[in-house]
Amino acid sequence: MIIAAVLVATVTLVQAPVDSSAAALYRSWCAQCHGADGRGEAARQTHLAVRPANLAECKTSTAETEAGWTDSVREGGAAFGLSLDMPSFGEAATPEQLRAVVRYVRSLCGERGWPPGELNFPRAFLAEKAYPENEAVVTAHGGGQGYVYERRIGRRAQLEASARTVFDSAGRPFDGVTGALKYNVWHSAARHAIASVGLETTPPVGRQDVWTVEPFGAVGANPLPALFIQGELGSSWEDGAGVTGFSYSLGIGRAVGRLVPMLEVGGGVPRGSESTVSLVPQVWFQLSRLGHVAGSLGVELPVRGPEPRHPRLTAFVLWDFGDAGLFKGW
Repeated sequence: MIIAAVLVATVTLVQAPVDSSAAALYRSWCAQCHGADGRGEAARQTHLAVRPANLAECKTSTAETEAGWTDSVREGGAAFGLSLDMPSFGEAATPEQLRAVVRYVRSLCGERGWPPGELNFPRAFLAEKAYPENEAVVTAHGGGQGYVYERRIGRRAQLEASARTVFDSAGRPFDGVTGALKYNVWHSAARHAIASVGLETTPPVGRQDVWTVEPFGAVGANPLPALFIQGELGSSWEDGAGVTGFSYSLGIGRAVGRLVPMLEVGGGVPRGSESTVSLVPQVWFQLSRLGHVAGSLGVELPVRGPEPRHPRLTAFVLWDFGDAGLFKGW
C-alpha cells in the first residue's frame, strides 16, 4: 500500500470544503444507486442485485484507504469479486476525477474521531495492532493454536475474545481464554501514526492457574511510503504475585504488491529471571482480491533466554468480516 502519498490528500479532504466539481461527479456517477446523501436508499436500489453501500456511514467510508477506494471506482466491483452492479469508470475518468469523487465520498461521514484506513497496517505476529478492527483470526505458534474474535465498538474502541489450545503429551489441550479491551487514544493522519492502550484479562481456567491482568500500549507509524513500524509494550500482573514482568515487541515491514515482508524483535523481562529475546521474520500476504482475507507465515528464532529454545513456526489466517463475507471478494 502506498500509504503516505494518499494520507496527505485525505487530511486535505477533511479540512477543506469539497469543490463543486467533485460533488457534480458524485451526482453523475454515484447518486443514482447510492443516493444524493450516499446512504444507499436511491429509487433505483430495487433494481439492483445487491443493496448499495451506505457511503455516509463512517465505519464504511473511513475503514479503507483512499487508494483502495480509488481502485474500486476505477476497476468496478467485479475486479474485487464484489457486485457486478458497481461499474468501472476507468475508461471514462481521469486520475484527478477519480481522486476527487473518492474524497467527496469519504467526506460524507461528517464525524471526527474515526482513524482513517491508511493507519490500518497489516497485522504483525507479536505486536498488537493499534487500529480498532473487526477481525476473526486463527493463529499457530509452535504446538499452540489461538482463536481470536475482535469487534470494533464505535469510533475508537475494540473488544476481543480469544481461546487457546495446545496439543502435546500433557493431555490437556484446552489452554485458556482471554478477554481484552483496546482503545485508540490518539491518531494523526498528518503524522501517519496511531496509538492505543488496552487491558487483557485471563481467568484461571484450562492450564491457567491464577488470574492474570496485562495492560499494554500499541503504536503504529508510516514514516515512508509503503514502509511501516508497529510496536507494543506491556506488563503482567498475577493474583498473589503482583507484577511479574514486562514484554515488548517492535517490527518493521514494507509492502511489495500483495506481500508484506516483516521483521519483529520481541521478548520478555520477567521479575527475578533472565530476559528473553526472539527475532520473528515473517511474510504477510493478501489472499482475497478485496484484501479482507489474509495470512502470514514466519518463524520465531530465539536469540536469548534462560534455557535452550528451538525455532518455532508461526502462522495465521485472518478474515476482516467488517469488509465483506468470507466467501465474497475473491
